Amino acid sequence: MNTSLIRPLKLGNKLFPNNLTQGPLAGYSCAPLRVLANQHGQPAFCYTEMLSAKNLATQSKISPRFSFKDPQEGPVCFQLSGTDPADLSKAVERVIGFGADLIDLNCGCPVSKIRQKGAGSKLLENPELLKKLIMAMKSATQNHIPISIKIRIDQNTQNSLTAALIAQEAGVDFITIHGRHWTEGYDIPCQQDPIAEIISKLEIPVMANGDAHDTASTLSLLKNTGAAGVMIARASVGQPWLFKQIQTESDGKIFTQPSIEKIGELFLEHLSGLINLEGEKIAVLQSRKLIKYYGRSLTLCLELTEQAQKIISFHEMSELTKQYFI
Repeated sequence: MNTSLIRPLKLGNKLFPNNLTQGPLAGYSCAPLRVLANQHGQPAFCYTEMLSAKNLATQSKISPRFSFKDPQEGPVCFQLSGTDPADLSKAVERVIGFGADLIDLNCGCPVSKIRQKGAGSKLLENPELLKKLIMAMKSATQNHIPISIKIRIDQNTQNSLTAALIAQEAGVDFITIHGRHWTEGYDIPCQQDPIAEIISKLEIPVMANGDAHDTASTLSLLKNTGAAGVMIARASVGQPWLFKQIQTESDGKIFTQPSIEKIGELFLEHLSGLINLEGEKIAVLQSRKLIKYYGRSLTLCLELTEQAQKIISFHEMSELTKQYFI
């Protein structure tokens, strides 16, 4: 395999030992997930869930789910969403206080309620506003922290390219590009050619995102797009070791995946972290969705997931885990 594809990554004034990042996922990307990724996979950095700049700018109390950075974590990129430069400036100052190592502006969210506010992927249609938002963020960091945007490809690649060029002009340190249009679901394959086309016109590092789920797909995305690195999101949930596996296998070495019993222990560790963050009731409800990712390799994964929907306590979830992860 081509070992040069997995390499150190320089973004702004920061240097990372590898070029794999854990992407933002609504409902999942809080501290317990990131801690496990750092301990067992060691990506360059992990993202938070998307945070509302307006909430950060106007609300004194922010849930620990969105604000807490665990001492056991590695570098964290706080992802913001907003359309007001003043709100984003205040939000940047706020997340710097939370311990942000990098800060990203979401320009790719396809959810209707986000687009209706002019935020997320809708920002690609308003490049002048995008420029003002980035400049406000850059000013608030005083160039001490790398700033990025995450975008999607557009049905007309020129629109995405225009947004990327304006972002580069405004001073972003890197861009992440997801290879699907905002109307496309995950059943549509990631398009690599438009990512490569945009990358060829930019001078700053670009991270590619979409359908990277193992070593082969990650190396293929890097090779075919010429990206500086790869963001992996969905595939890393329930597999915190995935980043280390990719690094190991890309170096021509054999990676031994954890045993089923160990995976069960990691799930309960994840649940324990959620309990510490938000309390047992909320954490157990969240774990009902989470367990299918840890159990993806189990023959009885569907049965396990169905059984988990009845669970209301950590003790019950622990006992259920022991039954299936053996």
